[in-house]
Amino acid sequence: TGCMNASVGHYVDTNGSSSQTPCAAGTWNNMTGQSSCTPASPGHYVGTNGSSSQTPCAAGTWNNMTGQSSCTPASPGHFVDTNGSTSQIPCGLGTWNNITGQSSCTPASPGYYVDTNGSNTQSECLPGTWNNMTGQASCTNASAGHYVETNGSTFETPCDAGTYNPSNGSNSSADCGDVPAGSFSEPGASAPTPCSIGTWQDQAGQ
Repeated sequence: TGCMNASVGHYVDTNGSSSQTPCAAGTWNNMTGQSSCTPASPGHYVGTNGSSSQTPCAAGTWNNMTGQSSCTPASPGHFVDTNGSTSQIPCGLGTWNNITGQSSCTPASPGYYVDTNGSNTQSECLPGTWNNMTGQASCTNASAGHYVETNGSTFETPCDAGTYNPSNGSNSSADCGDVPAGSFSEPGASAPTPCSIGTWQDQAGQ
């Protein structure tokens, strides 16, 4: 009956052979009668012996070498959002993740920020700063007439009526000082408002 061609996923690399050999994991072929197998391409893998095809690395995984039998999960602080990737991508500013094998990154929470690429953590806004949006790379200084006393704040607190604060970035209500006699203030004032002509008052803190 003659000699038979090696099957797909197999090879015969010597003369006089009485058997065929399965392609090893990390290699494949999809034609009969082959004397060798093809290494898996970068971004692909072959996880079993005797394979007739290679498989793209799934989203969240990657590899950048030939002949691989598996793919590498994306590192914390990185992601892979496509199949068949040969690289991982650092999380951008304002995003992070702390788990391997992710296909995306998480936006920083309100009251937090991420100011570096490839971060596996988010940082709390410090006293004197705040933000109320997701995905921020920085926090906003408390505006004049306001203060922020806690970490991770999503809001700033206005100075009480009768007080004022001319500075940005204040981290204490003690930065709100009484307005002098002859003036007044509404909540959140950055400066006293003088009493207008025809009006007066003789007490501070009004």
